[in-house]
Amino acid sequence: MIINCGNIKTLNYANKLKLVAGKNGLDRVIKWVHFMENPEYIDWLKGGELILITGVLMDMDQDMNTLLKLITDLNFKNASGLVINIGPYIDKTPLEAIKLADSLDFPIFELPFELRLIDISQSICKAIFLNRIEQESMNSFMKNILSGDLECNEETVNRAMFYGYNSSKRYCSFVVSVNNFTKFAMNNGIWDEEIVFRTVQQINQVIVNIMNRYNENTIRISENNIIIIMIPVEQEIEKKMNNIAEEIIKNIHSRIKGLKISIGIGTYCSELGKFKESIDNAKKALKILKVTKDKSYICNYNDIGVYRLLFEIDNMQEMKKFYYEVLGKLVEYDKKNTTKLVRTLNEYIKQNCNLIKTANVLFIHKNTLKYRIKRIEEILDCDLKDMENLLNFSIAFKIKNL
Repeated sequence: MIINCGNIKTLNYANKLKLVAGKNGLDRVIKWVHFMENPEYIDWLKGGELILITGVLMDMDQDMNTLLKLITDLNFKNASGLVINIGPYIDKTPLEAIKLADSLDFPIFELPFELRLIDISQSICKAIFLNRIEQESMNSFMKNILSGDLECNEETVNRAMFYGYNSSKRYCSFVVSVNNFTKFAMNNGIWDEEIVFRTVQQINQVIVNIMNRYNENTIRISENNIIIIMIPVEQEIEKKMNNIAEEIIKNIHSRIKGLKISIGIGTYCSELGKFKESIDNAKKALKILKVTKDKSYICNYNDIGVYRLLFEIDNMQEMKKFYYEVLGKLVEYDKKNTTKLVRTLNEYIKQNCNLIKTANVLFIHKNTLKYRIKRIEEILDCDLKDMENLLNFSIAFKIKNL
């Protein structure tokens, strides 16, 4: 269970917390718990912290702005939330603070003064630690399965069931890839395991929230800059896989500003031993997004057509040879004459040989396009009305993308 502001009330001692503000931010992931009576130490925060205060250093009668500034600064530093120990220093959360926190979707909890903050802290930190150990254990176990280091026998299946695998269900893989992680990290001024861990946790939380609406427990594996999700597929959601992927992307782009992700959707499988094949296919779908420079963020392996066959050809040299046999003369002509006939032919095929659409995409007159097509036919000694020729050209361009 990922620990966030919404589920800490299920933990010992923390169940005494009372939410007073920021209910729309309860999905904020808690990375750790910190006591912080002195606001000057806020620059030390890295994000994901739940902050505990008693207000011992605040004079609420004289300076309300101190608390308001603390809330604003904590939100700016991506803290998870604030716990105020209600008592002699702060007798209740001021209305101004509640309004501010609500506007920021920043959770504020109240805790009765007779309860010890150390008990709350230990309870939450223990849950965070156990969750991290469980996630690392599952990552290691599933990576061994995907690498082929573990035989999928009865013992392995039983262990997988401990991590949420259901042998009676079919699964489909999502591979979630961060497209701009280096730029994202640099923009946040952090480049270490902290931002990696926090970002992965935030992405996982979005996924959990969405899949909970479908009453499905996913298996999630973190691997470098990607997250692998194995989704149990009931018949009623099988046709919604692309919609689920779109929802994940929309929520992540909304929650984590500046992060751009793509999702490759793999094939369906019924056995634990077939997980690797499904995930490999999802990675191939992701590769198609990158090599074709498709502007969409989702690619389903079932939709990549002839690329599925090309991925199965191991002899890259033979594919390159085919490419130059089919298009080589046109490539050389473009080089010598600084023309754009290769691009023209590629776009003409993309537009299903529609002259008007092709001319519009290339920003040229239709008569100019007709002249180019005639010239292409002369150079390649072919008829662009012949389906066999068009098929060869189409395959050649797809090989070029690989």
